[in-house]
Amino acid sequence: MTDLCRLSARELVDLMTGGTVSCREVVAAHLERIEAVNPALNALVVPTDPQQCLAAAAQADERVVRGDPLGRVHGLPIVVKDVMKVAGLECSGGSPVLRAVADEDATAVARLRAEGAIVLGLTNVPEMGRGGESNNSLYGRTNNPFDVSRTPGGSSGGSAALVCAGGAALSVGSDAGGSIRQPSHNTGIAGLKPTHGRIPRTGSVFGDALGIFAPFNCYGPLARSVADLQLGLSIMNGPDLRDPYAAPAPLGDPGDVDLSRLRVATYLDDGVSPPGDDVVAVVGDAVRVLTDAVGSVEHNAPPCLERTMNLLWESVFLGGDRGEGFEAELAAIGATDPSEELAEFLRQARLVDFSLSEARRRLTDIDAYRIEMLEFMADYDVIVGPAMPTPAKPHHHGLIEIRDFSHLMAHNITGWPAVVVRCGTSTEGLPIGVQVVARPWQDATALAVAARLETVLGGWRPPPVG
Repeated sequence: MTDLCRLSARELVDLMTGGTVSCREVVAAHLERIEAVNPALNALVVPTDPQQCLAAAAQADERVVRGDPLGRVHGLPIVVKDVMKVAGLECSGGSPVLRAVADEDATAVARLRAEGAIVLGLTNVPEMGRGGESNNSLYGRTNNPFDVSRTPGGSSGGSAALVCAGGAALSVGSDAGGSIRQPSHNTGIAGLKPTHGRIPRTGSVFGDALGIFAPFNCYGPLARSVADLQLGLSIMNGPDLRDPYAAPAPLGDPGDVDLSRLRVATYLDDGVSPPGDDVVAVVGDAVRVLTDAVGSVEHNAPPCLERTMNLLWESVFLGGDRGEGFEAELAAIGATDPSEELAEFLRQARLVDFSLSEARRRLTDIDAYRIEMLEFMADYDVIVGPAMPTPAKPHHHGLIEIRDFSHLMAHNITGWPAVVVRCGTSTEGLPIGVQVVARPWQDATALAVAARLETVLGGWRPPPVG
């Protein structure tokens, strides 16, 4: 990997704005890196015309020469998960029937471009974004850069794999059930699911009216460093008057967070998905690091966590109509041949059957869950625990083992900010992440704690692919 492709987004921007390295050099290095690693990874599935990228980089260099004002991500090569629109690119959400050239950018993408980012293309996802692996019949399967026989995860698996392997400095992903954080754990990068409402979701390939999924889904950044997550968040943050769930709220600065005053709760077993020995050891290391830095650490878990999968996966994702509604939607758009992950989703949905009265009860219980979590956090500022119970698994284990996502899905229910950062390595040489969760709207606190763990325990490491 070239040195430029190992640098953080912030380091690259500093070099380009200072004139030490040209934007054209940076973009060319990343295009070369993609050419080297993508055949093994299949992470970038819809590339932007390379000449268009290089021309945009040349224009950025001209702005430096003229002394024009420069954006916060001036010249930065980024990629976008193929669930949001990027003008001029053929977006699909991994589905052949949705494939169409977008005529506008999603709000998050537009904001990054306005600050100087150069979009290198779209990254792979499971069909319709419904899956724990990034595999579909349109583009095929994405592989993990640490071991191509294993999955990078889903549904932001293509983004995580490419960022990990140095093909882009930053990506925009989405997370409705761990879709940013599980791939970040699997590939050893950093990923943030911000407080729901921080980043507008306007510009979805699936349409902007998300219905019952709206309170649980959000966009967020993936990068090789925690500081880059804050950079991406600071640009994408804020309402656009098009997403009804986006709210104005102070962002805060992780550098202003006094770690010594924080009260940390930690646990391993949420009553759904107990972690394996490697994950237990890495979480233990993270807790020991924080014990010397924060005000207090206490082993304690909210009792409501054992209801996570029933409330989010079964009640919201699968629904109670034995999959009939979703199957009708697929038939209406001509999606009659689902790929592996989508077929497994449909299989599980067909097993779930409950009445409208039961649906109302479950929606009430979701709010009760949120209240219980808020009451628990009256005594804490941060929760630190597992992201996933194991390192990245071999392919074909995605939705079949959906309960693995329970530690992540808890905070799609709460809507709280959650960061995953690599804190160690398994006995097989695979990265292991730790999840850091803060109170609602306290994204800066979660990022500050994650940055401390990254500094002491190492964060991202280059993978063997390429």
